[in-house]
Amino acid sequence: MKTKKQHTIRSSSGPIRRIVLWTLFIVVILGLGLGARYVLRILTRPEALFVSATPAPTETPVLVEPIFPVEDLPTGAPVPDGRPAAGDGNILNVMLMGIDAYENGSTTSGSMPHTDVMMVIAINFDADTVDLITLPRDIMTTAPGHYGIYKLNGVFNVGLGGWSKPTGQSDELAEGFLLTCRAAEEWLGGITIPYYYGVDFQAVIDIVNAIGGIDYDVDQTFTSMSGRTYRKGMQHLDGDAVLGYLRIRRQADGLDSSRTARQRRMMVAIFNKLKAEGSLSQIPALISAANSGIYTNTTLAQTTALVNYARKLPADSIRTRSMFGEIGTIEYEWRYVYVDQQNRIDLIREVYGREVGPRGIDTRQYERWLHTVGFSAMKYMRQAEKVLKVMEEKKNQGVTFTDGQIALYGDCYRAYTALKTGFDEATDTLTPLYAEATWREKKSNKKNWTSENKAQDKELTALENDIQTALKKQMAASRDATVRLGDAIDGGKLSWSVREKWFTDPDINQVIVSFG
Repeated sequence: MKTKKQHTIRSSSGPIRRIVLWTLFIVVILGLGLGARYVLRILTRPEALFVSATPAPTETPVLVEPIFPVEDLPTGAPVPDGRPAAGDGNILNVMLMGIDAYENGSTTSGSMPHTDVMMVIAINFDADTVDLITLPRDIMTTAPGHYGIYKLNGVFNVGLGGWSKPTGQSDELAEGFLLTCRAAEEWLGGITIPYYYGVDFQAVIDIVNAIGGIDYDVDQTFTSMSGRTYRKGMQHLDGDAVLGYLRIRRQADGLDSSRTARQRRMMVAIFNKLKAEGSLSQIPALISAANSGIYTNTTLAQTTALVNYARKLPADSIRTRSMFGEIGTIEYEWRYVYVDQQNRIDLIREVYGREVGPRGIDTRQYERWLHTVGFSAMKYMRQAEKVLKVMEEKKNQGVTFTDGQIALYGDCYRAYTALKTGFDEATDTLTPLYAEATWREKKSNKKNWTSENKAQDKELTALENDIQTALKKQMAASRDATVRLGDAIDGGKLSWSVREKWFTDPDINQVIVSFG
């Protein structure tokens, strides 16, 4: 039996008639290789195949560890958070990701493929319900274990260290998929997403073609990836057309919810067709009908168990949801989707029974704060880290330092820690307020502010100014201490200005992601 490691399901493509042979082959292998008791669990208790699964923890950046005793460190120095809490009840979460890459290596967004479709499948074995939760690809987010600000669909690239190869063996791409799961966990209130399926463009085309296409009531005219135009109304869509439909980007309402709603509806339509034709059991074979481009960390037994479970589900037990938000205008090179926080809070409560607060890092106001002072603070922290690490390397090489150099090290470490603490506390203080003051997002709305809004704005502006003043003092102290230590130990060249295109500055974003 295969161990639960990341692998790619691959086979050579062939005629549709091979699907039945593949299905029979899978059943035989399961019966011979796994034993009757294990097959019974697959057929009757699919959740039993997943209960022991826990995702590997993701390293979280920590403060540079001091190499000499440092007294009088600031209180409240940040401590790395642990892994998100385990899944709630008997709910299994599986992440479905679509990569915008073709088999020939080309992409639709610059030199790097991204996970432009992200959907969490929440399977509640107790209630026998399935929730399809789509996440906007353009959420402004952090990437667990890495410093910087990214889009959610670029976290995949962060996990690969910026590697731009669009397709490959699953063990080469696993870190990208897993890191995307970790980021999605944070947006869903800390639930665990231990499993994933990833597909690229060609796999979508192959799978839809393998089921003979789908009859679908198209909600708007669109052009397929090959250039054919499909009109609004009932249409027969092949794989190329389905892919083009899923990638429509025109939204009249200014929300990302239109595109993600199409994705969910198409998923349900495909499921209903397979169920109506009694073909759900052929899904493992349909996956194998794709020549390449399907990636998963589930075993064949787990996939088969989920398929068998889905076969028994009535269509009305599948619910579709979206963590939607407004598509922001481009102010600083990238366009984000600013998540509707009440929708997010309600969604998590309804699906997982969790009460969570707003997550305000995905707001225009926080983006502006970063450009005002936040990115500069991050830049200053990186310079201090560089010098502190140079001294650590020299110590490991056997260099002996004077008492004066050690004293400068302590000054630098204290100032760096104070800046790191100040930055984190500023974020923790401001982002919940930003999430609650959405009326303040667009200054053009100022004429519509109530007297209460105006009073709140005045109070929040004063808080922002106080935080900015305090943070700039910490930045100045950290820069002064860093320069003095760097001069004393030959700490290397330092840089203090944020690049005009901040996302290309490795002191701001640990991994440079191209959105082309």
